[in-house]
Amino acid sequence: MAWIFNLLLHTEWSRGWGGQEIRILSDCEGFLKKGHHVTLACKQDSPILKAASLKGVPVVTFPFLAPLDVTTIIPLARYLKKNRVNLVQTHSSIDSWTASLAARIVGIPVIRSRHIGAEIRGSFFSKLLYMRLADRVITSGQAIKDNMVRVNGYNPDKIISIPSGVDANRFQPGIDPGPVRGEFNLSKDDYILGIIAIIRGNKGHEFLFEAVKLLGDEIPNVKVLVVGDGPSTGYVEGHARRLNVMDKVIFTGFREDTPQLLAVMNQFILPAVGEGLPQVILQAMLVGIPVVAAAAGGLTEAVEHNRTGFLVPPRDPEALKEAILAIYRSPEKARAMSRAAREKVLSTGTLEVTINKTEQVYRDLLGR
Repeated sequence: MAWIFNLLLHTEWSRGWGGQEIRILSDCEGFLKKGHHVTLACKQDSPILKAASLKGVPVVTFPFLAPLDVTTIIPLARYLKKNRVNLVQTHSSIDSWTASLAARIVGIPVIRSRHIGAEIRGSFFSKLLYMRLADRVITSGQAIKDNMVRVNGYNPDKIISIPSGVDANRFQPGIDPGPVRGEFNLSKDDYILGIIAIIRGNKGHEFLFEAVKLLGDEIPNVKVLVVGDGPSTGYVEGHARRLNVMDKVIFTGFREDTPQLLAVMNQFILPAVGEGLPQVILQAMLVGIPVVAAAAGGLTEAVEHNRTGFLVPPRDPEALKEAILAIYRSPEKARAMSRAAREKVLSTGTLEVTINKTEQVYRDLLGR
């Protein structure tokens, strides 16, 4: 008999928008499609609230003003009890404190998500949040779990790595690149290096620009398609100007047509550091685009060097340039890596795989 949860509550206090928020909604949609009852708790006027409403994910709003905000904790505890919520999954700092405390008041299990690879502060309060208030921790990649165990000394039995899953029906080879080419005046002779990521310090945009500077004229008509927006946009644009490569760089801003943008790229580049396992690298692999990534964090889980893509040392523009050239000069090798990458994601990285693994964690907790 199918096990249907009475109510799963995801919480997210952030006003940002990026891979973490996309993953939350993707998981919510996946569980709703399986017949479970899922609701998202977030702040009023947040981007995730608007996106959830468009996707048909039920939403409830709370203030989430501070970690010990009683104007959130008490009403949230009442909500959990009134709606007979089975389980709470938290995603960021403030909502993790408030929702975990509310859940403890009414006696229901808590899962703490960890989406980023940055080290956790080694304090009593961090350990309380992750190891005491949370019954389980779900990380978006094995590298994040390993770091929590090695650096913080957390109990590995309480931490489960479940990378983000990708919709294989939406991301596949053969998508028409024509509309994107037309919008940005790209010709068929242009060779497109693309990066899709929130623009902030750990994504490595500057190293891609430096690699393009080092390329010179070795790849004719090379262009860099920078998709995304973020707090470091001004700095990144300034860096491109200082390197005198702005004539080769196209900033698209925030976009939602990711499959079409990937389809126009000849290579997908992600020289990020401190990453979990970002969905976009898996999306590029499903579309069949050769990938180059930094050998850092969860990117090493997605990319098997010289088999499903190329890994380069972090913060190394010279190595990045050489990997880009290797793909450009060996199209048959690039096609073989792309095929292997797509097969790997189809077997281990689809949304269905992620939902099934997460569902098993829920069942294990509720079955105790």
